[in-house]
Amino acid sequence: MTRFTTTLLGLSLFLLAACTSPPVDEFRSDGGAAPDPTGVIEGTVLYAGPRPLCAYEDGVPVRALGRVVLTLFEFDNPPPPTGTATGAANLLTVPAARVFRSLGDCMPEAPAPADLRVVVMRSVDFTWPEIELGHDGDISYQIRGYYDRDEDFIPFFSVSNLPTAGDIAGGAVVDVTAPIPEFARITFGPQSERPLGEVVSGVSVALARFVNTERPVFTMRSEPLSAQATLPTTADVIEAERELAELTNTSLVLYPRDTDASSAIGTALSEAGLSVAFDDPVSYAWYVRPIDADGDGVGDPHPILGRSRGIVWQTPGVIMQRVQTDLERAAGIPSVTLLPTVRPTQTTFKKVFYPEIEVAIPPVAVVQLAPPPQCLVPYVPPGNITPFYEEATVECQELPAGRYGINVLHGVAGGLPVGGGSMSCADPSDCAAGSTCMGGACVVPSMLSDTSINLSGGLYSSQAWTLPNELGDGAQIATPDPAQGPASLFIVFDPNAAGPVGRLDGRDGCDTALDPVLLGMGMTPAESTREIVYQDFADLPAGTKELCCEPVAHLCGVPLCGAEPGDASGNLIRSAPTSIDDDGVPDCVPFLMPAACCS
Repeated sequence: MTRFTTTLLGLSLFLLAACTSPPVDEFRSDGGAAPDPTGVIEGTVLYAGPRPLCAYEDGVPVRALGRVVLTLFEFDNPPPPTGTATGAANLLTVPAARVFRSLGDCMPEAPAPADLRVVVMRSVDFTWPEIELGHDGDISYQIRGYYDRDEDFIPFFSVSNLPTAGDIAGGAVVDVTAPIPEFARITFGPQSERPLGEVVSGVSVALARFVNTERPVFTMRSEPLSAQATLPTTADVIEAERELAELTNTSLVLYPRDTDASSAIGTALSEAGLSVAFDDPVSYAWYVRPIDADGDGVGDPHPILGRSRGIVWQTPGVIMQRVQTDLERAAGIPSVTLLPTVRPTQTTFKKVFYPEIEVAIPPVAVVQLAPPPQCLVPYVPPGNITPFYEEATVECQELPAGRYGINVLHGVAGGLPVGGGSMSCADPSDCAAGSTCMGGACVVPSMLSDTSINLSGGLYSSQAWTLPNELGDGAQIATPDPAQGPASLFIVFDPNAAGPVGRLDGRDGCDTALDPVLLGMGMTPAESTREIVYQDFADLPAGTKELCCEPVAHLCGVPLCGAEPGDASGNLIRSAPTSIDDDGVPDCVPFLMPAACCS
């Protein structure tokens, strides 16, 4: 073969290779090495609120304080109470200098009452990159946000990643004039159809609701709850509430007005770079408001007691979640939630409480088998009446014993202090007759409030406080407050750790129960006891059982973990698994999976 022929052959092979499609790697999320395509949101933040606070030097403003904080959540799983998200899917901040481009916007260093009433409107464009696209289909998001006026936002700590009093809240909504804003749906396509990514433009975020309240920095006073406790069976609503409250005698207690910087909480807050206006009677109190998770303008029924007792879900909304170890999460052991309620007999007329408010903890645990809402299965202990087992897909089993963290949802944005005269004040002379200056606002004392103040109107401000948190963690704070640490965990204890648990192991009270309808017809208790008819996913859409049970199928038949002391009083809880095999099966489980999945 001549050199010329060899050269032609090589050129032909090169051209042939050039006409062949190059190999394509899989995306990283699918196990390959190619970077996943991402989305971008482009839009505008519209600010309508007070003039910004500024740093002054020798009486001259040198820098506007604050920043815009935007958080992104999956549209169908936002934070509680409307969803279960514990953190944002993405975060974006915009510095104050981009929002307020002139220092002439600054609030005076010593503002007069008239200065506090000035409202300015500003806008700033934003570009939000690195948004995760859908995997098996489209994915939709919602944007919530606020303007952090006092610059105390720190995204890495639960005690500093939400708005505080004086911030300006809002989000991307469908109609900014609607009395109850509806978050806009921002949708991206699947990454398989968007290999170069996707840009969604024209998103408007409105920040216009003044946050009236501080985050509810509280401690909890309570007694442990027995895993075998039952719901009250009496038809007397007031007596039933009293019995429920006396199961744990629980109160949420705000820190006192005279809390100072040298106190345990004051020292911990100072070391974290935070401040709380404990002495402000407007911003620091418990405000009772209906929780409207579905946004229809009507308070929602309490998730546990709404159907059986007609109780409305109200703020402060309390969510308790069983603490899991990393190994439990790796093994796919479901999360467990308790849903307390403020006491309706105490909140019917009084709407503002300080320093404490009582809550009752229904002995029903909600176990989340899989993300869809229909996979939330209530665990109802043996010994209750038939309606508690038959009105929905439930599991007859003792409450999962363990330690529970506490998350309290609370706060008002866009409300006005009840009263007349000017809406803001520096001293009593700024207020009209019959009102007084409290917390920087003119208010008329109210008999329906422990503080003599109430807030009119406004919406939920998306504020919350959790126990335990970083302020009680010696690894995070040099001088932690014990009341904010592990000692604050709520205990569900097992009074008979060696005994049976529920349906799967033949617990008495899971096959039969007292039927109150038969009892009301004059039958004896023995005649009114009948077999329980469980739903077991039967009345839910086809495929629901498979969808809900598949994530926990590997946990069926795994033995219960042993008992261990859960607190200093020696109350027993279930220990956590200590190992997991190659198939993801742990050596034990802290509670049994539902019989509907494992029988």
